[in-house]
Amino acid sequence: MVRLTILFFALLIGMNTFYSQISDDDEIYFRKGLVRASATISPGRMLANKSNSIYISGFLEYLMVSNFTFRGDVFQYVDGKYTHNSIVEPKFMNRLCFGSAKYFGSGNWQNYFAAQAGLTTVKYPFSSIENRWGFLPTVSFKLGTSFYVWKYFHFFADVTYFGSRLRGTATGNVGFNDLVFSGGLGFQINTIRAKKN
Repeated sequence: MVRLTILFFALLIGMNTFYSQISDDDEIYFRKGLVRASATISPGRMLANKSNSIYISGFLEYLMVSNFTFRGDVFQYVDGKYTHNSIVEPKFMNRLCFGSAKYFGSGNWQNYFAAQAGLTTVKYPFSSIENRWGFLPTVSFKLGTSFYVWKYFHFFADVTYFGSRLRGTATGNVGFNDLVFSGGLGFQINTIRAKKN
């Protein structure tokens, strides 16, 4: 999965380079003042817990300057697929992160890297008769690409790594590291009018 993700993003970066050479005359929708958002279904892999996960995820982002944004993401856990090697099967989990993203690219095809900090809230079975809540400090790193096809929407794809640790379970501390893929249709509005030539 990791190799396919790396290959996918290498292909997208190469396509971005090609696109930037043939699209100099297009209207640029990605500019200062852009507000963008989306919601989608995001599959993931809990690395230490050895299980697959499914989230409903969403983000809200504001382009403060030409290539830096303030961004917030939420990932609501829906379900997971567990094996006998899985350590914890959460009953409820929510990941909420805030931070900044750096964009690089040209025109309406942009790649980005984001670093965020946040909190994971998880309800998990502590014993056969008791569930407990955990509140886990969380860091996340995101690598993605987006293509702005019209002034009101764009397509995006990204992969997010979550780093967090659940302490004090019946089996000891458990890494809640997650690798999550998101993609789909995003929406945006420009809050600042483009300057006319």
